[in-house]
Amino acid sequence: MPEILPAKSPDDIKKGVEVIKDAWGANDLTTIMKDFLTGLRSNGGLVLLAYEGDDIIGISFAFIGYKKNQIYLYSHMTGVKKKYKYTGLGLELKKAQRLWAIDHNFNLISWTFDPLQGLNSNFNLRKLGAIARTYDRNHYGTMVDSINFGLRSDRVVAEWCIKSDHVIKRLNGIYNNYKELEDAIITEKKDEYYIVKEIRKNIDSDTFRIEIPTDVTRIKSKNLEDAILWRNYTAEIYEHYFSRGYALVDFYRSDSKNYQIISKKLPEGCMKENIFQE
Repeated sequence: MPEILPAKSPDDIKKGVEVIKDAWGANDLTTIMKDFLTGLRSNGGLVLLAYEGDDIIGISFAFIGYKKNQIYLYSHMTGVKKKYKYTGLGLELKKAQRLWAIDHNFNLISWTFDPLQGLNSNFNLRKLGAIARTYDRNHYGTMVDSINFGLRSDRVVAEWCIKSDHVIKRLNGIYNNYKELEDAIITEKKDEYYIVKEIRKNIDSDTFRIEIPTDVTRIKSKNLEDAILWRNYTAEIYEHYFSRGYALVDFYRSDSKNYQIISKKLPEGCMKENIFQE
């Protein structure tokens, strides 16, 4: 008889999806996702839809997660149609998700994001007030969409402590200012963008900053190898400092550069234990 085992990798799961298509004769991704989300919604998960008249223009869905005896809400996807990007709709979907989670007695919502994408860091770390202290290399395995193609699908885990004063302040537009912080990554200009010149693993300050690309997708389109080096160097930095108790707690732009704030001082209301670190 065949062995039956838990899935070991994203690429194995992809092969499992091929079984779904074969067994049910379902070659249409829309049908597969519709059935999946219907099952999720019917069994304690959350599916939020944004309406513009009769049109559905945004979606966010989440399900219950469980790690180290802690229950939380795992938010897998939040997205809007291209026409509605940069309108604030994504933020409104996350706010609605937070209120639902509070009404259902959750304290924590989690998801993953690519830490090299500045827009993601601005949205997750600054606007929402999430923190990140877990790094997972190639989290989704090989990805071939236009945003992720060519780079390892490395991700950090966002922890959104939805009842904390820190989160409430961020949602009300109250942000921190930063001056004269040490740099874990030193860059130099190459043509139209910056590349990594040096990384520093000997910083002892409680709080410092990590520079990330202004637009990693643009770098990838110009020179894939430069984008790969950004991925590899930042992976080293995140893994090194996360293992020493640091967490990403904020993001800001200065002199046309993107910076993440990394600190040993967690915002008040965050869980002291990192339940996502294996």
